[in-house]
Amino acid sequence: MAHTPSSRKRAPRKKAAASATPEAAGGDSVGESSRIALPSSGLAADILALAESGALEAAGGSAPAPLVERRAPAPEAEAAVPAHNISLFGAPVREQRKAVEATEHLATFILSGEEYGIDVRLVQEIIRVSEITQVPRAPAFIKGVINLRGRIIPVIDLKRKLGLGEVSEAARQSRIVVVKVRDRLVGLLVDGASQVLKVPVASVEAAPEEVVEIDANYIRGVAKLENRLIILMDLAKVLALELREGGAAPAE
Repeated sequence: MAHTPSSRKRAPRKKAAASATPEAAGGDSVGESSRIALPSSGLAADILALAESGALEAAGGSAPAPLVERRAPAPEAEAAVPAHNISLFGAPVREQRKAVEATEHLATFILSGEEYGIDVRLVQEIIRVSEITQVPRAPAFIKGVINLRGRIIPVIDLKRKLGLGEVSEAARQSRIVVVKVRDRLVGLLVDGASQVLKVPVASVEAAPEEVVEIDANYIRGVAKLENRLIILMDLAKVLALELREGGAAPAE
């Protein structure tokens, strides 16, 4: 009988323990059911959207529904951007490049140590000084005429015409530049022929007074190159009197 009270006192403890077990179990089951099995990959926004819609299964259930991955835009859409830029800015760049690269072709020669240039399209040929036949009562700057393959062509001492002295016919470097101006052929006696070259149009400027010693009306500009200056001559103005009087041979 002495042991009965103690056994009664212990019974509530076991009951309490037993009653606590279902609550704990119930709490564990609730926690397990609230856990979501996350997929191995996918964006956070997509996962949360599927969880709210109930598409994701609780742990221990069937496999979660597959996520649809967001793909990058097609390469064709990205390639369209550079093409759009080229269509907008390509044409002005090409026009600017053409303007920068514009050149003028010149045939150059020497007079009194200065280099002069004329449009190469006016030059027919450059020949060595041959026998020049003098013409009676001709102006002092007209040296005479030459026979060029059966054609009689007047020869003008260009140096004397411009008031720069006189060209020596015996000089080894002297040349006759045969030009065609206004459908007439004229021979220009010069101290020496230089070369044919391309000059950027952007380098041509108005001739300053201190650069040349001749009439400024005969000059159409000066090409400023890296190591030299080329005086651009307007032959139509230089030979205006001779062409008007018909002193030049007609071109065929």
